[in-house]
Amino acid sequence: MNQNTYTVCVVGLTGIGAGKPLEHGPAGFGSIMPHAHLPAYAAISSTRVVGVCDLVRERVDDTLGLWSPIFPDLKGYTDFREMITECRPDLLSVVTSDNRHADIVVHAAENGVRGIYCEKPIATNLADADRMIDAVTRRNVPMTINHTRRWVPIFRQAKTLVEQGEIGDLRRITVSFGGPRAILFRNGTHIIDMTCFLAGSKPAWVFAELDEGYEDYWPYRGDGGRNADLEPGCSGFIHFENGVRAFYNGSKGTAARTGFELTGTKGWIFVDDDVMHVNAGSGVRIVAPEPRTESNAVAAVRELIHVVEHGGETISPPHAARITLEIILGFLASQKRGNVRIEFPLDETTV
Repeated sequence: MNQNTYTVCVVGLTGIGAGKPLEHGPAGFGSIMPHAHLPAYAAISSTRVVGVCDLVRERVDDTLGLWSPIFPDLKGYTDFREMITECRPDLLSVVTSDNRHADIVVHAAENGVRGIYCEKPIATNLADADRMIDAVTRRNVPMTINHTRRWVPIFRQAKTLVEQGEIGDLRRITVSFGGPRAILFRNGTHIIDMTCFLAGSKPAWVFAELDEGYEDYWPYRGDGGRNADLEPGCSGFIHFENGVRAFYNGSKGTAARTGFELTGTKGWIFVDDDVMHVNAGSGVRIVAPEPRTESNAVAAVRELIHVVEHGGETISPPHAARITLEIILGFLASQKRGNVRIEFPLDETTV
């Protein structure tokens, strides 16, 4: 490996895993900012993808056809262990179904991978999440979970205003999340993670009610996020250790909308993916997002490389992703027990 070049492998080639070459701009293949993993690596000159893997051989072959002209050393596999053994990557992207992350991450950490970029949610049960965290912690392997809003400037700006006391002491967060993909694990994880990020605290307890038709939903019964009908929407309450209370309104039966209302002792903030409204007691002002020069995926990879080189922790570390998963599972446990309050830490073996 050259000093400033990192070899990369990607496991999982559907959707956000493979993408298309035209999705990235800096290398001259188009102007669309890359959100998929392969296009993100193509946009960073210090990374070179050498291996791709998927259980479906046809996806592997299609990916090789699209990306070999850009990554001439690219090889395809249907066994991630074989790929890691032969390619010896520095970085690994894990873009498989949600319930398949754990074995891949553990094997990668135990076999020389230096940094891991894993899709969200971290896992679908706490035991798997703990295996992953233990593996990367014991071997000091930096890992980032793709909770994308952590790299979006407008949300970083909102958090800064809260921390600076712009609206006094934060007291409440109300979250709206609707549309057919407003499901807890694959998509709701983004919204719950950002709620935790803005609250700046760990959850103490939760209670919840799932969407109609999912009253007996325990344990996870999804297919890794492909079929939204296999996962519930939810209305939930989160009580954080610092006293902040959050209301999560996520339902597949409501209009598509995403936004966070932060209420403090002196004012409020409403922020979504595009704009922020702030009222600190002297009227509403609109705060435009800072200019974005790269996509969330590119920002995530650059940060992971920085942590590999210099140490520290990514902005979306696995232990934070575990907290989000614990809240999701706490919501399910509350429903199963009759919509009661669920204290943390959650013991999923006794639900």
